[in-house]
Amino acid sequence: QAPTAVLNGNEVISGVLEGKVDTFKGIPFADPPVGDLRFKHPQPFTGSYQGLKANDFSSACMQLDPGNAFSLLDKVVGLGKILPDNLRGPLYDMAQGSVSMNEDCLYLNVFRPAGTKPDAKLPVMVWIYGGAFVFGSSASYPGNGYVKESVEMGQPVVFVSINYRTGPYGFLGGDAITAEGSTNAGLHDQRKGLEWVSDNIANFGGDPDKVMIFGESAGAMSVAHQLVAYGGDNTYNGKQLFHSAILQSGGPLPYFDSTSVGPESAYSRFAQYAGCDTSASDNDTLACLRSKSSDVLHSAQNSYDLKDLFGLLPQFLGFGPRPDGNIIPDAAYELYRSGRYAKVPYITGNQEDEGTILAPVAINATTTPHVKKWLKYICSQASDASLDRVLSLYPGSWSEGSPFRTGILNALTPQFKRIAAIFTDLLFQSPRRVMLNATKDVNRWTYLATQLHNLVPFLGTFHGSDLLFQYYVDLGPSSAYRRYFISFANHHDPNVGTNLQQRDMYTDAGKEMLQIHMIGNSMRTDDFRIEGISNFESDVTLFG
Repeated sequence: QAPTAVLNGNEVISGVLEGKVDTFKGIPFADPPVGDLRFKHPQPFTGSYQGLKANDFSSACMQLDPGNAFSLLDKVVGLGKILPDNLRGPLYDMAQGSVSMNEDCLYLNVFRPAGTKPDAKLPVMVWIYGGAFVFGSSASYPGNGYVKESVEMGQPVVFVSINYRTGPYGFLGGDAITAEGSTNAGLHDQRKGLEWVSDNIANFGGDPDKVMIFGESAGAMSVAHQLVAYGGDNTYNGKQLFHSAILQSGGPLPYFDSTSVGPESAYSRFAQYAGCDTSASDNDTLACLRSKSSDVLHSAQNSYDLKDLFGLLPQFLGFGPRPDGNIIPDAAYELYRSGRYAKVPYITGNQEDEGTILAPVAINATTTPHVKKWLKYICSQASDASLDRVLSLYPGSWSEGSPFRTGILNALTPQFKRIAAIFTDLLFQSPRRVMLNATKDVNRWTYLATQLHNLVPFLGTFHGSDLLFQYYVDLGPSSAYRRYFISFANHHDPNVGTNLQQRDMYTDAGKEMLQIHMIGNSMRTDDFRIEGISNFESDVTLFG
């Protein structure tokens, strides 16, 4: 029999029983952001849920084709050939998880143990997907595995995944959007989803007073920004929207504000490719963009020059959450360092070789002058002295590059490992340490994942590899990602009932860090590359 839930007092929706999991997919949580609402903050859902058959995932939001990133990796490092057989298929499945696209995309999904009653008050895990703020879909991350594992542990949870707008639809910046008050729409989508959870999850057996938000990559960056949203005020109707958080491979980034040169040029270029007159008034250009078909805007977003302007790193900086004096009242680093964040316990960690899948965008940089020129291109606000300091802290020696701890092996080009190390620490390790150093008044844990060390040539334990173990395969590290996280959602402590290595809480004195291996886990000290990473923590011009 199909599982049901009752919303708004008397509106009955039905889902699908999948094995031992009740699934409800494609539940609208906001009105469709189309027509005049395109680029604007989400509006509450005004329709009726009565009779909704929540059987299938909704379309993904409009986005870049993630296949482009995979085809680049295939071409440059032969991704398809070098991945172990049991990971290759799942990786492509994940990439294809968001096939159909539509601007009408603000839907979420609920997974719960079969037969859960409305009064069960189970902890809730809310997943926010990644994708460089330009692609991604909740359909790529089925929650069945988490729910099944939670039941096996005797710590059942409800799993929720939220769609949000990416790219220009969710993170258009510039003067016109800022003046209209429509900045950071994608962050508002996520928050609207969390408000829906607060209002409705009890009807599915979830506890709105025990919500954990977690995400990977741009999803983790989103979590980092939800923690500082409105200067750390995460309340809604007098209650906290979430009570704990996990950040996988992402943290706050010191974005320049929504009217700075990056978002302004992205806005102009996008409008130009959509066929709108960028010399017209701001209001006229915005009206023109709202009048265009989805297809026209999609091809504008996918146009070659726009991707050239926003290669993998600048994509983070072209589209993404920016200080706007509203939901993000100040630069994210400043918000953390001045104590303006939601005081909830959290876990933050990275894959050891985050930067290896980004390094192919600089595959032609084969000498130190090439690398400097290329850094100058992506770090356009940084001085020559800043760039020289980075290059001195990250010398071209293969034994010091990423994949780390592999000696002279895995040097795809003479500078590949150096560039991968710079990316790893600039984008991933330094934001993690900024957060840990700034949040001394909350309980926090950290980890380093090394499960693919010496198993995948050139890439090592690459960015996103944790997702395979969380959602697509059942191998050694799967239990680490699922069980620690399920325990954390239940107890705000990752160690309860996991039958895994005891994880020590991070302290300033001990710098305790979990290391996740392919088989087993161990404790280590978070003391690697102190000088290089500290430099990235303090020199925000490198992010410009």
